[in-house]
Amino acid sequence: MKIAKDEKYIEIVTTRIDKLNLMPDRTLDLLHKTLGNYYSKVEISIISREKELRELVIKKPDIVISGIKYLGFNLDSIQRNSTNKIWFSDFLDEHNILYTGSSKKSIEFEFDKSKAKDIVSKYGCNTASFFVAKPNQYTQDDIPLDFPLFIKPLYEGDSRGIDFNSLVFNFKEYHRKVSAILENQGTVSLVEKYLNGKEYTVAIFQNLKNNTYQVYPIELLAEKNIEGERILGFTDKIADKESSLKIEDDNIKNRISKLALDSFKALGAKGYGRIDIKMDEKGIPCFLEANLIPGLGAGYLYRCYNLNTGLPYEQMILDIVRNAFEANTANR
Repeated sequence: MKIAKDEKYIEIVTTRIDKLNLMPDRTLDLLHKTLGNYYSKVEISIISREKELRELVIKKPDIVISGIKYLGFNLDSIQRNSTNKIWFSDFLDEHNILYTGSSKKSIEFEFDKSKAKDIVSKYGCNTASFFVAKPNQYTQDDIPLDFPLFIKPLYEGDSRGIDFNSLVFNFKEYHRKVSAILENQGTVSLVEKYLNGKEYTVAIFQNLKNNTYQVYPIELLAEKNIEGERILGFTDKIADKESSLKIEDDNIKNRISKLALDSFKALGAKGYGRIDIKMDEKGIPCFLEANLIPGLGAGYLYRCYNLNTGLPYEQMILDIVRNAFEANTANR
């Protein structure tokens, strides 16, 4: 039976500007195909020039599905610390364009992992002790935390910059990794007390109309390296070497879910997002980081959704979009 399509106009938006694109072509195509089965007008905009950003406003889409945190159209404005960058959700708010996901304020917190950890900690959520470091900032005598430590880029997502060298046991290893992150990722490092327990990721979907939440946690199990440590790094994610497991223990599931939802609320997030969590040596779950513009392909967000609900990909995407439309109607 042929489905009667909704007349609303959906625009899927990303960019080709280096490092600012959060939506690969395969996800664009998957979203376009999925939503095209249910909506009469679904288009893709690739914004790499200011002119294309202005054209988006002229198009007047009913909703935007975003693969962008911020935009910049020159060498200065694309820098992470630039005050001239254009936060995309802020731009959409200024032009009264509806979009899925969180506002600028929440994405700014998520963008800087140290700010996110500060915010959730003040909210009462557990997170590992940490400090931010650049090369040669500390000596062996004044480094703020005891080894072992875990080191990752302050700003990067998707485990970029994380590998088997991220876990360090002495100052020489620490200095080498902090220097490598600055050289390869162009960012200072977030240095945390190492958590040696199990790792989880949690998808959260908010019903904006009645302010309820669906929380879907899963365990992530990375392969052991030659030292017997399980480190979920960027190359492992790209190669899809880790396992995604449904959590069978209700007590663990409830504790992980509570921390994830509390963290989501602490960051002021809305719509949907993903929270990463890891246990410490005592089995206490700790907030790692948030992803408030998570991938909308067949990655972790969908794995969380599918393993907990048994529902297909297209239903997850429809839930996200329809919820945003319903919330907008309810707020009028």
